[in-house]
Amino acid sequence: MTINTNFHFDKRFMDNAPVFGDTVLYQIGRLHSNSRTKVDTHIHGDLYELTVVTDGCGVITTNGVPVEVSRGDIYLSFPCDTHKIESDREKLLKYDFFAFNTVAPKLREQLEQIVLDHSSAESRVFRDERVSSLVGNAISEFDRELFGSKELLENIFSQILIYTVRSFCEKNTSSRVGHFTNAETLCYRLMNYIDTHIYTMKKLDELTEVMGYSYGYLSALYKKTTSNTLAAYYREKKLEIARLLVCENHLKVGEISEMLNYTSVYAFSKAFKKRFGLSPENYLKSLADQ
Repeated sequence: MTINTNFHFDKRFMDNAPVFGDTVLYQIGRLHSNSRTKVDTHIHGDLYELTVVTDGCGVITTNGVPVEVSRGDIYLSFPCDTHKIESDREKLLKYDFFAFNTVAPKLREQLEQIVLDHSSAESRVFRDERVSSLVGNAISEFDRELFGSKELLENIFSQILIYTVRSFCEKNTSSRVGHFTNAETLCYRLMNYIDTHIYTMKKLDELTEVMGYSYGYLSALYKKTTSNTLAAYYREKKLEIARLLVCENHLKVGEISEMLNYTSVYAFSKAFKKRFGLSPENYLKSLADQ
């Protein structure tokens, strides 16, 4: 069975996501690929997603970095990722998917720590038969409207999140970041935090509480280490996400502006035109003319 879903970030759907206990559900389903199946690049909202490979193999590309996956692998995607999935042409990819967030403070804290410790695409893969089985069980139970289904799903979703967190706690957290100097490591974590909170950050001062250093120190360190400014990185990241959302053509310019926390549509359009040479509307038209 294939469950068709909408893979682009839809703000209206995000605002009305159902809650099961402490778990906010954004999408759940199963996909069986054919030789032409390809989930094109799309942008995640403020959500996490498990891709559970049940058969075959393929490539998951996150933020431009491809990672090969095969049967038994589970891939965890983070908030604000750009994401693409392609199947091998011979060993066709079959996978279950579960997109979620949580309102439980402790679990949110644990997931945030995973984001900081496992930002590289290569470190997102893990194996846990309990998680694979539970996601499959949830798909089977979903929309059946049987006695106790909601309560059962609440329990299943809670177990999935806990086992996922445990799996990452047990993983060896050494990664490419471990080869960096302390300053480079901190800068890498700053960029990763901005990347994964681009929809929710209101101002860069938030980095102070997350990283445990004053903003002045973080700003000076980042400038010294990268020869760039945190403000410039944040501005460029917002505009790149804006460009992708404009290209998807699923949201109005005003919705994109609001989503990315611009002060007004005018301020957003002005910044977009300065960066890309055209207003958002004309940029989209130029793509259609190509």
